[in-house]
Amino acid sequence: MPKKCLPSPEHADTLSLNALRSLVTGLVSEVREVSAEVTKLRAENAELREENAALRQENTRLKVENQLLRDEIARLKNLPPRPPFRPSGMEKATDFKLDDPPAAKKKPRGPKARHQTREPRGSPTALCSTTRLPFQGLQELPCA
Repeated sequence: MPKKCLPSPEHADTLSLNALRSLVTGLVSEVREVSAEVTKLRAENAELREENAALRQENTRLKVENQLLRDEIARLKNLPPRPPFRPSGMEKATDFKLDDPPAAKKKPRGPKARHQTREPRGSPTALCSTTRLPFQGLQELPCA
């Protein structure tokens, strides 16, 4: 059925009584149509979720069956058994435990701060001119 052209609700205060009635009845019918469509979509969504859960279960069952068949083929061919499953360690990295001490033992990444500079060898008066110190540019050293 073709949509009925409704008066614009932007200027509802200037509409006549008949125009307001047609606007309200048109909006009510649109709300009913949308409500029915939403109900239909929710039912379809629930069906799809159930189907998805069933397919996931079947997929898991087939994976287990496939692995059992592979193990049997390996046994019949006298191949060595599969090694035991070892977790990758990512599970431990993502788990948060309250018992763990803070990770203060690890060294920080990135550029390292330099330790104190050593005393220059030779007489202190030999270095009275400008000297380059790390990260500080040129500095004047006092002469004794």
